[in-house]
Amino acid sequence: MLEQMTQRLQAQRSFEAAIETLLNDVVALHGAEYGDLQLLVGEDLVVVAQRGLSAPFLRAFRRITKADGCACGRALREGRTIVVADVMQDPDYAAFHAEATAAGYRAVQSTPIATSRGRVLGMVSTLFANVHEPTPIELETLARFSRVAADYLEHLLGADTLAAKAQRMNTALYADAVA
Repeated sequence: MLEQMTQRLQAQRSFEAAIETLLNDVVALHGAEYGDLQLLVGEDLVVVAQRGLSAPFLRAFRRITKADGCACGRALREGRTIVVADVMQDPDYAAFHAEATAAGYRAVQSTPIATSRGRVLGMVSTLFANVHEPTPIELETLARFSRVAADYLEHLLGADTLAAKAQRMNTALYADAVA
């Protein structure tokens, strides 16, 4: 499966198309109901692509910092995948319970998108309608794919900066989804 995901990703010739392919394949890999992909702008994460998430969710997660208790904030802070099998039972997630209920998810995983040299570009998250924990094989496949994807995304950036690209994609997403 990793080889097929890599081939689909590397067939994309634009950064934006690669982001969409990455998110689609990760959502499919996990059989998730929802997903989002965030990129770094400075020290913060901003959403640049999403699947199935509501405008209120997008507003709540528009900018996430390392201090936030959500899965993506913790993954950014700790530099590793964070799995929250039941957001309603996780005390660190308490500030986001209302958003989780409104958006219709109960579990989430967030994985850093980091190059083989360790440069973090962002975060990919899958969200599940029910209490859920991805299997070890799914998490290992995602970890390997996220490194391949980060290296390819970095290549596609060219002369653009990650922050500039992320800001443009975030602005376009929110103009369409949250208007």
